[in-house]
Amino acid sequence: MRPFLLAYLLFFGAVCAQAQDIILRRNGDEIKARVLAITPTEISYVPGTEPPSSDTLYMTAIEVFMIRYANGTKELITKAEAIPALERTSEEMTTQGREDARKYFKASGAFWGTFGATAVSVPVLGGLGGAATGAAIAASPPKDQNLIVPDKALLNDPSYVRGYEKQAQRKKLGNAAAGFGVGLVSGAAVWLAIALTNTNHF
Repeated sequence: MRPFLLAYLLFFGAVCAQAQDIILRRNGDEIKARVLAITPTEISYVPGTEPPSSDTLYMTAIEVFMIRYANGTKELITKAEAIPALERTSEEMTTQGREDARKYFKASGAFWGTFGATAVSVPVLGGLGGAATGAAIAASPPKDQNLIVPDKALLNDPSYVRGYEKQAQRKKLGNAAAGFGVGLVSGAAVWLAIALTNTNHF
């Protein structure tokens, strides 16, 4: 009986630990989170990400339709008139910018640009052409049209933009490095196959 009871308690504890609130936005998105506070102007929460995040993020109340809590209760958010959000510190806005860049910024061009340059330059430069291309792409700041954010008004805050751009460049660097690695292996395999084919002809 005791082993069964212990197993049940462990299972119940694991389920409770994974329970999260759900923020339902008016655009249909659902965000897993732990809601910290609700004010007439904004909602503060900790995102339910893997690995777990300790950053406190903020969302304007006008964006939210309903919150479904982990205990099963629901709270409708009244759609009020748009009023200025509460002042947040520079550090909080920088953190918000970094989090949004992780979620929304796409850096596929850094991967494919570096991949192509690496694969093509394998027989001549040993892939160094790709390394140079990747470094140049990663070093260039993201273009304004590529700054995808949940609310365009956030781009008016310098701290938010600074945090967003710094995290976006990290994503570009990571994707460029991945493109270099894949391009090096793929390019070497293709050129080796071409060389073997030519050898067999002789």
